[in-house]
Amino acid sequence: MIVGGFLLFDSSNFKPFVPPEFGASGVLRGAVSSFFGYLGFDAVCCVAGEAINAERNLPLSIMITLIIVTTLYVAAAIALVGMQNYEEISPESGFP
Repeated sequence: MIVGGFLLFDSSNFKPFVPPEFGASGVLRGAVSSFFGYLGFDAVCCVAGEAINAERNLPLSIMITLIIVTTLYVAAAIALVGMQNYEEISPESGFP
């Protein structure tokens, strides 16, 4: 989806960057809803006893995973808005 989204990218879909009808509160609501995509990463700590050198490897693996997931999530959001104007994206079927 990300590659296809960037192939169909239209930069005019980013004007205005923050739509006036949403404003800063809309940006904050979007950030809060994306937080729920990270629920479950804390479950990794439950299996820390089975890891080799858990004190070093566990925080490192969680940070690397979070960086990768965040990068993919932001790229997918940019690709989605680049493909379609924000007014045409369904609130029910968009991601969140």
